[in-house]
Amino acid sequence: MKKSLLAVLLCSISLVSAVAAQESKRNYEIMKLIRQEKLDLILPGAMRDNDVDMWIHVVESGRMDPLALDLGGWTEYRAWEPASYYIFTDRGGDRIERIILGGEDVDGFYDVEGSGNDLLSLVTERNPKVIAINMSKSLGIANGLSHTSYLRLVNALGNKYTKRLTSAENVITDFRVRRVQREITAISHALEIQRQVMEAALKRIKPGISTPEDIGWWAADQLLAQGIGPSYQAATLFLPYMPFTYMPEETAGGVFERGSFIMWDMGVGYLNFGTDIKRYGYVLKEGEKDIPQGLKHAWERGKKAREILKKTIKVGRTAGETHDAIVETLEAAGFVSTPSDDRTSQYTDLMIELGDSDKSGFSVDLHTTGNMSVGDAAAGAQIAPWRSDRAHLKIQPTHIFAFEFEINTWIPEWNKRASINFEDNAIVTHNGVEYLSPVNEDIIVIR
Repeated sequence: MKKSLLAVLLCSISLVSAVAAQESKRNYEIMKLIRQEKLDLILPGAMRDNDVDMWIHVVESGRMDPLALDLGGWTEYRAWEPASYYIFTDRGGDRIERIILGGEDVDGFYDVEGSGNDLLSLVTERNPKVIAINMSKSLGIANGLSHTSYLRLVNALGNKYTKRLTSAENVITDFRVRRVQREITAISHALEIQRQVMEAALKRIKPGISTPEDIGWWAADQLLAQGIGPSYQAATLFLPYMPFTYMPEETAGGVFERGSFIMWDMGVGYLNFGTDIKRYGYVLKEGEKDIPQGLKHAWERGKKAREILKKTIKVGRTAGETHDAIVETLEAAGFVSTPSDDRTSQYTDLMIELGDSDKSGFSVDLHTTGNMSVGDAAAGAQIAPWRSDRAHLKIQPTHIFAFEFEINTWIPEWNKRASINFEDNAIVTHNGVEYLSPVNEDIIVIR
């Protein structure tokens, strides 16, 4: 009997290990395909549209670079090569020449592999007119070049080629925001799993018993079982995102009481992607059979605004032009612009001014997402009144963004004007805005 049980146990362990290995192999192969397609199909346009004939991306040994998952290769922990160089050169034709110096081409993506000591001779041979490097004043993912690596670079290139250096932020922006089909499939996959887990978790809430920690940790385990983790692993030491009582007043670590309106803002990380969506729940009071009518009305106002917004966002407009069009269109439909500058109480003050009127105010933050859940760090157009540094960028086809906006409406049952933040992830194509997973249509009722 003991031998039989041991055999079953060993078989189970082997099966689990095999499944895990298959998942790891699948993830590796997906990322490999995405890298190949991006380098083949996206990179030429990203460089040529920005008049760059050489892009040098400098990576330090032992330091995780923001584009490590995008570019592949192995450049870490190489004491004999303190810096590695990804070099992309436009030499005509339908592809960009790809070179890695000071690293190893483990997947066969690069045409030339060599030592960092070969940098000057290689650049001299190709004699580029414009050399884009990974330094930027505003875009974090394009600013991985340290001061010491910059000094090492200019010392190697000499005065002639140093004069030709420029920021690679526009190249990197276009390389990131222009998507291949497998990227869209991957982030849609993560979003749908996340959506189902979040909604199932909210339905598990037991009034007066369940805490934010109970729900957050349960959801984190469900996601982890499918190879999906939080998008801020390092920053939060793997702490999960937790729902909280949003209205009528916040609960500080306590249980979810009856009458609570619950908001859950969560981002997950999968492969090279990050998501950012919200879900809501309402815990019925004793004797209540449905959500309060005022809250229901406020929710419907948000859904109406979302449909208007969806028709306003188009390929080819800048983020600033899009924001102007949104304000004009929503105000024409009876909404009131109550913009947020995200620094002061501007939004709250404007919301209070509306008081108990039947008007609904709005503010938008249609920030980029996709590779990162946080719009401040992600590349691409940012449509918000306070994101002026990205207002000049055009919305490109396959632009992935957080469809995020706030609608504030007077709720008689609470005797206050409440702001509800809607957020789902979407993509802009030549057809218009398309959702990457089913959007938040209803407030989940918790009995």
